[in-house]
Amino acid sequence: MGNILFGSSEETQYTYTDNTNEERRRAMEREARRLENERKQREKEERERIEKEKQQEEQRHRERLRRQRQKEIEEEEKLRKEDEQKRLELEAELCRLRYQLETYQFGDKIKLDSFLGLEIDDVTQLRIGVFGSTGSGKSCFINTVERVVRQTNKGSVPDQSRGNEGTIVLQDYLPELFFHLVDTRGFFMYDSDEIIEFQNVLNGKIQPGDIIVRPGTGQVDKQEMYRCPNFGQRLHGAIIVVKANDARLKSGALRQHWNRFRSILRESGIAPITVITHCDALKSENDKEKALDDAYKATNSWPSHTFLTWNYTKNNSEQNLEIERMTFDILHYALITAERAVKQMKIRERNKREDDMMRARRGMSVSGQVAPDSPDASVEVFLRFLQKEHRWSTTYIERISSQLVKENITTVNLLAKCWSHVQHCFPGGMRRMMEKELRERGMLT
Repeated sequence: MGNILFGSSEETQYTYTDNTNEERRRAMEREARRLENERKQREKEERERIEKEKQQEEQRHRERLRRQRQKEIEEEEKLRKEDEQKRLELEAELCRLRYQLETYQFGDKIKLDSFLGLEIDDVTQLRIGVFGSTGSGKSCFINTVERVVRQTNKGSVPDQSRGNEGTIVLQDYLPELFFHLVDTRGFFMYDSDEIIEFQNVLNGKIQPGDIIVRPGTGQVDKQEMYRCPNFGQRLHGAIIVVKANDARLKSGALRQHWNRFRSILRESGIAPITVITHCDALKSENDKEKALDDAYKATNSWPSHTFLTWNYTKNNSEQNLEIERMTFDILHYALITAERAVKQMKIRERNKREDDMMRARRGMSVSGQVAPDSPDASVEVFLRFLQKEHRWSTTYIERISSQLVKENITTVNLLAKCWSHVQHCFPGGMRRMMEKELRERGMLT
């Protein structure tokens, strides 16, 4: 619109221009830009929010992983400390058990009170035989025991576990201890010859250093035997070694093979310990249970006296505390059964002496010729006749009898005549009682 000027002679012309659409357009553009900017700002803020949340989530995830890993590390450290503690406790336990074996004396397992009234002076050692089939792992087992007890890297037993070996020398191991493990020749045929050999080893007729001779092996068939071995030279316990993957064990044939051997052990009062070796051949728990069941039935061991174990070998020489713990368990039960066997043997000896005494009191001598307290009786018969009444030691009687024989004092009559010269052979208390007994019989004045 134009302006009107008053007082002017000229009329001013104005032109009207409508800018509404343009302004509206510009306003719309401004609004569109504003909205676009706001949209972009919202999108940016949304991206920033998402990115922030993503970073936060990643941070939380990393934190969770860190805490989880920290927990795993703590658990691993806890388990490591527990394992270390168990290892230390086991090592301490093994040291204690090793010391018990090194200082073991007869009666430690079932207590000496169990032997009251029994003559045990001649129990100078316990010998535990290790028996089994050829190649079952007997020698490796004894080597394992030596390594465990002596804390060495190698045992002293020659490896004789492969093949049908030739000459074998019976040998005692761990001679520094009260008990010895006796390495024997592996059974191959389980025939009558091996049964006789088993009895001779068990009864002490074959001693350490003796060659175990078998017929048909090219060896000299004549073998010197110990006719009257001392009680300490006999076997008092038995460990039977069985190979886990022995086909005869699975088929039941081994049970048949050991039938006569079981009877001999039972008659001797010995309850065997069974050790199952080569356990790496057993792949599952069922295999292990089956092997245990077959083994104790074959050897007549108690289930609690049957052990699955591993031996130290050339291929398995690294120290294993579990092997050592199992070895001490085996020796523990072997000593218990050996002491119980000695008790049974001593009870039988006492019963036999009492039976002989009863026959003697009826006017019969052990030899069936003269009464045991007559002047013509032998000195040893006379001493054994008096043994029960005065509770004299069998060891003393055997030693005194041997000394008197060297002096040519063989009868009670000679003993009485030479009493003043030989009484020094008797300990003080025993000497007084002997003198009293001889006087009561009118042999001393």
